[in-house]
Amino acid sequence: MSTFPQKHIDIVGIGASTLDRFIVVDHYPTGREVQQVVSSTTDGGGPVATALAVAGKYGARTAMIDSIGDDMVGRHILDDFEKYNVNTEAIQVESGANSGVATILVKQSTGERAVFFERSTATEPEFLDTHKQLIESAYILHINGRHRQLMRSAMAVAKEVGTIISLDGGAQRYDEDMKPITEASHIVIVARDYAEKYTGTTNLEDACRIIHERGALVAGVTDGANGSYFVWPDGTAYRCKPFPQEAVVDTTGAGDSFHGAFLSKLSNVLHRVSAEVSMTNDELVSGSLGAIGLLKRCTHEDLEKAAIFASAVASLNTQGIGGRSPLPTLKSVQELIG
Repeated sequence: MSTFPQKHIDIVGIGASTLDRFIVVDHYPTGREVQQVVSSTTDGGGPVATALAVAGKYGARTAMIDSIGDDMVGRHILDDFEKYNVNTEAIQVESGANSGVATILVKQSTGERAVFFERSTATEPEFLDTHKQLIESAYILHINGRHRQLMRSAMAVAKEVGTIISLDGGAQRYDEDMKPITEASHIVIVARDYAEKYTGTTNLEDACRIIHERGALVAGVTDGANGSYFVWPDGTAYRCKPFPQEAVVDTTGAGDSFHGAFLSKLSNVLHRVSAEVSMTNDELVSGSLGAIGLLKRCTHEDLEKAAIFASAVASLNTQGIGGRSPLPTLKSVQELIG
């Protein structure tokens, strides 16, 4: 791999990149049966990968670290990243390996989904000097627990240079090994299931407070159509309202798009705060803050706007099939927010 281009990247992601095959059905099969498909589509997938695609669509400069095969699926994955302005130069392509594929059954009446996943046969990506350079230059490192050996190396670099570590804690993804990873992350936005297992409480406001007390600067818990809960760096709590839709087509991309939209808005804010600090002509302050220092300087209004934007994007993304294809235009999001 060649040296990564010397240009600023806002968000670096580490995770699994897949090709998702969506099949809309009238009902989930309970046994042997033949059922006509209502509709189907193919989309790029993977929680971190989709979050980067979302952030890239809305203007953030993003790059993905992963390993995939050199098969037709892998080529489709790379093409889809390019569509959403995600830099793929840090993705290792392994000759003869198969890329990851997910088959997702979507219940037409509710948008509920059942996921069947085929793991990539590509070897785990190695942590390279180019990855280190990438993380050192970025504002945010976004993770969800995949590629843990590489991820831990990346987190160590991020901690050393002051890059923000953002964790996506998805449902059914918490285990005890994730506890220290969660505690070491600066932005921890997790699903209800993850929050309950990590904190031991079903009260989401309390869960959010516990996540914050355990080290997160920004703690968040998402609860689908019920909205989300946050605690900001100074300990202030915030409840973000949902944007309910009359009907839900597919919930696959809701959580991932929430993360991507939140981080894209946050990246814009970090750019602005960095420029404001630079204008003070205080080189000592400007040079020593790092991304974490910039995050601490974000106002409540900045963070609330990021949460509201994320909530609106996630809501509108349930109106079509797939995690990325239904992503709304900025105009649609702004109209929904009002």
